[in-house]
Amino acid sequence: MAFFPRSTALSLAALASASVCLALNPASFKSVTTIAGETAASVYAVDLNNDGITDLLQDTGQSPPGFTVSLGKGDGTFKPPVLYSVPSTSLIGTQPMATGDFNHDGKIDIAAVFGTQIAIWFGNGDGTFQSPKITNVALPSGFTFSEGTLQAADFNGDGKLDLAGWITNFTGNGSVPSTTAVYVFRGDGAGGFSNPRQVLSGPGFQPGFQTLIGDFDADGKADIAATYFVLDSEGATASTTVHVLYGNDDFTFQDTTPYIANGGLNLGAGDLNGDGLTDLFGIYGYAPNQQLATFYGTTSRTFNDYFMNTNATYGLGTASDGTNYNSQLVMGDFNGDGRMDLAAMSVDTTNYANDDVIIFLAQSSPGIFSSQAFQLGTTYIDQSAVVPGLFGGSFLKPDLAFSQSPNYASPPQNQPSYLVSEVNQASTGWFGPCYYPRTGQGFNVCAAGTVSGSTATFNAAVNSFGSLRKIELWVDGKKLSEQYHTWDRHGYFNYASTFAPGAHSGTFFAADVDNRLQRYDFTFTVGGASCSAPSTPGVNICTPVNNSTVSSPVSVLASANITGTLARMELWIDGVKFYTETNSTTLSISYPLGAGKHQFGVYAVNTAGTKWLGLSYATVP
Repeated sequence: MAFFPRSTALSLAALASASVCLALNPASFKSVTTIAGETAASVYAVDLNNDGITDLLQDTGQSPPGFTVSLGKGDGTFKPPVLYSVPSTSLIGTQPMATGDFNHDGKIDIAAVFGTQIAIWFGNGDGTFQSPKITNVALPSGFTFSEGTLQAADFNGDGKLDLAGWITNFTGNGSVPSTTAVYVFRGDGAGGFSNPRQVLSGPGFQPGFQTLIGDFDADGKADIAATYFVLDSEGATASTTVHVLYGNDDFTFQDTTPYIANGGLNLGAGDLNGDGLTDLFGIYGYAPNQQLATFYGTTSRTFNDYFMNTNATYGLGTASDGTNYNSQLVMGDFNGDGRMDLAAMSVDTTNYANDDVIIFLAQSSPGIFSSQAFQLGTTYIDQSAVVPGLFGGSFLKPDLAFSQSPNYASPPQNQPSYLVSEVNQASTGWFGPCYYPRTGQGFNVCAAGTVSGSTATFNAAVNSFGSLRKIELWVDGKKLSEQYHTWDRHGYFNYASTFAPGAHSGTFFAADVDNRLQRYDFTFTVGGASCSAPSTPGVNICTPVNNSTVSSPVSVLASANITGTLARMELWIDGVKFYTETNSTTLSISYPLGAGKHQFGVYAVNTAGTKWLGLSYATVP
């Protein structure tokens, strides 16, 4: 099978015919299962209670319309689901949904569409939600929201979240032709929406058309990728058309059609190669002839495309008895080698006894991946697509989660469904310099200009309610570095440079794909405070002074005298490791802490494994 650009008969710009085998640095996961509630058609991974642990939002599949909230415990398990009803005329609960902070209060909210209405459930910041605010929008006569993916982003640069989704005039009467369209809806920053604008027209209605958000040309403006498909006379997918709408930041877009696929194509979006441009990746075709398709964005508003045979015995991707809005491929660096990998569910539809989570581990060349399969311990007739997040409590390594259920058909849903986390067990690799914040949105800056001689180090990790694209460092009004180590709602930054003696001011900026910003301001001094190492092997913690009272963020400055060669310095606060330094026997960081008495432990470890420990206690009022 092949992809056909609109302008030519056949284009396979590059065919990656690599053997699919185990990578040298494999991934490792441990399955953890929780009994859940309603059987879901779609699962969304998002921190709903602002603790830095990813939670799961699910629609109610074949049950009456609604959604459930399952809060993560941080060990891969989830608290019992809480059900919220959706005021819809639909018989089943597969309403398109999106998340974001729609009223600028720093708490995640939930959006759903049905009929001609948009409903927003404002979050309380603790995983609970208020009764929905409902807006009636003026769609064209006879049109309603369609069963297509809903996305939230700022499409006009005013800092307020807008929505993009599919609408249709489908009536269910086969003798009446239907049409579809993608519309954008202006958000007012208070959970209301107005000014619907058509940005793309589509063919006759089918459930499951996609919209995806990204910045595919890295111009700082939100773009939309949209897919639709048509069926042949036997009901199989005849072709899938991919549109990429490049945003002008004013609710207008430049429509391009980079690909038309002969058959089915389900896409996901993310920055696969770390260049700051959003890429597309997808599952093309059907087993045993499926291909892994990757499309790398360029600043010229084109894509470099690659296709790799998966050689999969069973089909990649899942099917649900309700409309599924999930991307079948998701992205993260699962083995800590600095390259973004892909993950998907593989389903044996003959007897459902050989279902696997497949990890496609990225190689050094674009479009080339090796695969690694993790067989499910228990399989059911209904498995959802996998979603990435921080489920296992590492606050560092990307995990996966999905739902599974023996219920596949019409109600009643009389058997329990399950939530399964694949908790990342990687013992080697590097997943970033800092733990991700213990909040759903914000920074954990573990090195805000840590000084060693004339060199300052800058390390940070960021969470976002949206999709992160980049993190920038500015010092004294000048941008020094822009990095793109991002996956889903998470990203990290690592940089060092020399500076002149004296005081300096710095700012981290984190930008989502629609250029909504977070910032973190700090100061640092070169040639300032120093910390002497002890005269015999050991660790001297100069700040905080033992049994002192300090303000937050707390500055930690320590120096070590060791024998042999340094392997690392580690900072532990209240029994939890917060930071590792591998380049110097001096450790200097600042970290925000809550009120109370805290224990600070600094280890120095040499390459032979010998450890030295320094301890200090300080109180934050």
